Amino acid sequence: MTSDKAIRDILQDIDVGEILYDEPMSLHTSLAVGGKADALITIGHENQLERVVKRLTKKQINIFTAGNLTNVIVKDGGFRGAILLMTGLKKIDCCYAESGDVFIDAQAGAPLAGVVSRSLTEEITGFEFCSGIPGSVGGAVWMNAGAYGREMKDVIESVDILDADGVKKTLKRDDITFRYRKACFAPATIVLGARFKLAKGERSKIKARISEILQWRREKHPLEYPSAGSVFKNPPGQPAGRIIEEMGLKGMTAGGAQISPKHANFIVNRGNATAADILTLIHVVQSKARKEKNIDLETEVLIIGED
Repeated sequence: MTSDKAIRDILQDIDVGEILYDEPMSLHTSLAVGGKADALITIGHENQLERVVKRLTKKQINIFTAGNLTNVIVKDGGFRGAILLMTGLKKIDCCYAESGDVFIDAQAGAPLAGVVSRSLTEEITGFEFCSGIPGSVGGAVWMNAGAYGREMKDVIESVDILDADGVKKTLKRDDITFRYRKACFAPATIVLGARFKLAKGERSKIKARISEILQWRREKHPLEYPSAGSVFKNPPGQPAGRIIEEMGLKGMTAGGAQISPKHANFIVNRGNATAADILTLIHVVQSKARKEKNIDLETEVLIIGED
């Protein structure tokens, strides 16, 4: 078992953006729940990431990398090891090929909102489906995020990674197996960034589509409370939210957590929820779906840490 003291000793003279030891994750997750992580490390650039990962891996310290913790539930017992926040890796560039192809290169910590904004500025179309998704590029690539009939796999040209041996590699789109809400990388792979293949478009049409999607999200999603977005993956041909609503669970509460009355595939923190409250509702939904509908609802959110 690791401790914040062990990690302090390992990283005592290393150059990183910031290290917070024994840090409550409720202060950092979008759901505002979670116990203490031994260390929360902000990564400023790729060289820092390589050095930190190398040291922690050598000492067999558990590592979890994240963009901005919008799709993560940290259990109330906290996380033994180091959580690496990639927020310093946020560069976004555009590239115009002689062939006429248009690309956006974005590092793992770049917010999806930033990429959407840059695409509008440059009059590049194809990334509008990510409008309103609060995550970062790395997390979106890792989980093959999607909306409105589009997924990350539809726009990815290549992905830059750090493999389990600490070696930087670039994987082409065809080198990666994509599934629904999952990109299949080798264990211990860390996404550094991605190149997206898009197209030149018309500013007015791009802006209109972004506005349309953002308006739809404001109307349908419970943005007034902390959440982690969609909790469950949609089974084939069946929206998870509809399944939950049909089972009469919309609005159900556990402690300070609630299955949103606005959208049943969202669990919100009404103000004083714990991770255990959130997980209680998740387990109730999964159990009832299995029993009443013979459906196994798989979580879309990542659950890490200890009870």
